[in-house]
Amino acid sequence: MTDRSKNFKNNLRRPDGDRLEDYLKRAEEGRIDETRKEEEPGDNPVKAFIKVAIIVLIGMFLLRGIANFSTNPVTNVINSITNTGPSEDLLNRMGARMTEMGYGELSHDELRELRRQDVTATYISNIRAIGFTDLTIEDAVRLAQANVTSAFMAMMLELGYEPTIDDFITLRRAGVTAHYTSNVHDLGYRDVSFDQLIRMQRIGVSTSFIERMQQEHGAEVSLEDIIRYRISNQ
Repeated sequence: MTDRSKNFKNNLRRPDGDRLEDYLKRAEEGRIDETRKEEEPGDNPVKAFIKVAIIVLIGMFLLRGIANFSTNPVTNVINSITNTGPSEDLLNRMGARMTEMGYGELSHDELRELRRQDVTATYISNIRAIGFTDLTIEDAVRLAQANVTSAFMAMMLELGYEPTIDDFITLRRAGVTAHYTSNVHDLGYRDVSFDQLIRMQRIGVSTSFIERMQQEHGAEVSLEDIIRYRISNQ
């Protein structure tokens, strides 16, 4: 073997006696490891900046909290737990408004109980504004418990109905909405009664079902026929 060949073979070996192929493989793995290290959050300048910014923000928040913190934290905790109801000021303003509307002077306990049942001075005022000026507190509670809003009442009046307080309550408990009623009117049934609206809601007569019945049986098909058809095909 010539000296040149010997030198070439010697160049293919490293001090540890590994072949060049093994050495290159290890070197390649080493580069991969270094790349992974460069991707670690601690070495990424963008991520490092974000971490510092977060720490600064947290520190500012803590400092502000300390500055605003009461000297009696136990009292603060107790107040936050027990003071879950309306404030005295709110109750005073509600009581004054109720007195103005002619409901007399109500105690704070009575006002809290009304609010617990979703009755506020604004709720009563809105109902009175659409014509029910003789509304009693008892009726207001009944309406609120049945989820009768002043908007629903106003829209039903706008559609030409003259419901009583009991009518409104019965309609809403049956799931009748002003939107549904208006759509039934738009389909040509402007004389639909409360009883029909309630029955249609209970058996699932949707406006799309009414449209399909009109397409199959003519636009003049009566609501009673539609109701009977729906019942017989359930």
